[in-house]
Amino acid sequence: MALSTAIAAWVAVWLWDEELNLQGRLFVGIVAVYAVSGLLVTGELLAPSRTWMIAAFNFEAAVTGLLPLLWFLLVTEYTGYLRRIPRSVVYALVGWHVVVGVLEITNPMHDLVWSGYTVVASPFPYIQGEGTAIAVALLLPGSLLYYVTVALLGAHLLAGPNVGRKQTAALLAGYLPTLAIFTLWFGGAIPGPLTGALVVGSPLILGVVAWAVFRHQLFDLAPLARESVLEVLDDAVVVVDRDRRLLDYNAAAAGTFPAIPDHEGDPVERAVPELRPVDDRDGAGSEDAALDGATVEDPTAVTAASGPGPPSESAEVLTSNETGDSPFVSAFTRFEDGEVREYDVTVSPLEVRGSVAGYTLVLRDVTARRQQVRDLEQQTTQLEQFASTLSHDLRNPLNVAYGRVELARERHDDEHLETAGDALDRIEGIIDDTLTLAREGQAIDELERVDLSTVARDAWGTVDTGDAELDVDPDAGVRIYADATRLQSVFENCYRNAVEHGSTSPASQAQQDAVDHGGPSVTVTVERHDDGFAVADDGPGVPADEREQVFEYAYTTDDDGTGLGLAIVEAIARAHGWSVEMADSDDGGAKVVFSGVETVETPIASDGGEVVVSAVDD
Repeated sequence: MALSTAIAAWVAVWLWDEELNLQGRLFVGIVAVYAVSGLLVTGELLAPSRTWMIAAFNFEAAVTGLLPLLWFLLVTEYTGYLRRIPRSVVYALVGWHVVVGVLEITNPMHDLVWSGYTVVASPFPYIQGEGTAIAVALLLPGSLLYYVTVALLGAHLLAGPNVGRKQTAALLAGYLPTLAIFTLWFGGAIPGPLTGALVVGSPLILGVVAWAVFRHQLFDLAPLARESVLEVLDDAVVVVDRDRRLLDYNAAAAGTFPAIPDHEGDPVERAVPELRPVDDRDGAGSEDAALDGATVEDPTAVTAASGPGPPSESAEVLTSNETGDSPFVSAFTRFEDGEVREYDVTVSPLEVRGSVAGYTLVLRDVTARRQQVRDLEQQTTQLEQFASTLSHDLRNPLNVAYGRVELARERHDDEHLETAGDALDRIEGIIDDTLTLAREGQAIDELERVDLSTVARDAWGTVDTGDAELDVDPDAGVRIYADATRLQSVFENCYRNAVEHGSTSPASQAQQDAVDHGGPSVTVTVERHDDGFAVADDGPGVPADEREQVFEYAYTTDDDGTGLGLAIVEAIARAHGWSVEMADSDDGGAKVVFSGVETVETPIASDGGEVVVSAVDD
């Protein structure tokens, strides 16, 4: 008894580590319960009096009663069922066992569990409790958990994933002695106290299981990775140990790479040869020489090395990209059934007690995404060509038409030539705005600190504003992160829209009175907003049902306008990562509101969360 207790205590101390996951902690808890129970049984057998024997018996019954609960929690956590059990049920089971344990310890005060105690003399003196009718109901749930647990382990061994059978078999080997002793003792085949029989019969096999568990990281690698990612991802996921041997995989991996189930325990490159970097293949051993030397120029080598199976017959390896410190590639391309498929590889090290014990590989099919990127790049190229055509090829004939109209007007000026000149002016305006839209809407690579009020005033001087007036609020004197040139274009188009809209729309009585007395036709205000800024005017405003349409291409209420001014504003705002909307100003006019604007007071991530002040800022 003392030897078994010592073994259990040593195994518990040997296994304990603060970095253990829940499965490991439960396993260590089970071994610790055997150790504590062994101490109590030893105390019962060596007790100098009947009173001390009864006290030790009550405590050992309470402690040993936790075993079926701990085994049940361990197995349900390992098999993945624990997360599906309602928390209330788990709490009820734990609470029930705690209550039973308390009743067992305090039984001499109420006799609810045992009506009396008998000292059995053969083969050695020990205490036997005489159970009450209530005891059957109190102890039945714990007894049933023994058999529920072995059923779960058996089902998982038969129907669970193939790569998890070693883990399951190890747990089953550690659990069966406990179940067998429990059953045989109740059948009268084993003499002495039940707890003693459990302690003597279980710790040695548990020590062997513990060695297997920690030697192969059965609780730390495959189950941990499965719990965190395998069951929630549609991408192919595989788990390998530090020697790149395949430990676990999900259904998506088996479906995408059918050779994986045939190579459990083998180097993962046998199932997916593209995972090994090209440089690593050159130094591979003779065992994997045929596999590792496979390249796009020698696709048959892949077929021969991978063994039988669909991937070997339909897959060829293209050049793979290395990941630096990672022992696997970051991306690869393969031919599958005559179709090119592209994959990204995300490598996540799995650490056990401070060292890398394996890796989780997520193989994501990015064929569609990369094709979309290529399509967008092609569209961007076409857009640049379109902008070039507007900038050069259309301006030449436009200038010729300008010259011919001017020559004709010198000889004979009439309303038809004037109309033609106006049409040419409109064509040039459309070209300028379309060219601006094509160029300014492109993504911005770098942002700089610019003074909002300074750019706003500079833009006012570049626009024909007539007798309009600009008012920059003092609180708009802040620095924001923006492209200064494009920000100025934003203000120019907002000003132009406010002035043109205010001058072509029916003026209010207040506006008309101001103009009659020499005041501005419209006042444009640049002001701060909650997380950005706004450009407002005191003109007639925009009807509520048209505010979303004003940013659409070619939307205009002015016959001479191009309808691209606010579309350019929105394109530049989105290129900055801002959002823009039309609202009412305080004076009843229109207000273009820009949100999501980063200021120096709210630094961007590249500053590391700190405000960096330069000499210019000072």
